[in-house]
Amino acid sequence: MEEYRKKLKKRFVLYLLVLIVSFAGVGTFFVFGRVLFGMDVELRRSFGGIFGILFLTSFAGILSSTVTLGDENKLKKEYIRSTDERNLVIEARSSNVTLNIVMAGLYIGFVIITLFSDNGAGKVLGICCYSTWLIKSIVKSYYNKKM
Repeated sequence: MEEYRKKLKKRFVLYLLVLIVSFAGVGTFFVFGRVLFGMDVELRRSFGGIFGILFLTSFAGILSSTVTLGDENKLKKEYIRSTDERNLVIEARSSNVTLNIVMAGLYIGFVIITLFSDNGAGKVLGICCYSTWLIKSIVKSYYNKKM
């Protein structure tokens, strides 16, 4: 249980770092984007929104970690939930299926955009598709050797 408590404390520190960086990102791009980088309004809003979502997500993680670390019963329930083999298998399978669906969507988008457009969007989707496939292959071979 103490190892899990340490894991949650490390996760809390990571959330705190993301919170600080995302707050700086919101300020940098959304507030000062035009002055510092000459960005137009839509681009500033996009970057500000991305960092805003990171901010909210990390804030929720900090709250969740604080509540879990503060209550021994919640800590015990969370530990059991996170180490339950059934939950781990469900998470692994759902992650694999999700990744395959995303890869198929990227590939379909790559083919469609490349056939009907001359801009670089098809190249970006192709790079994303093939790099995702490469990363998946590397991770899979790593775990095949490890297990």
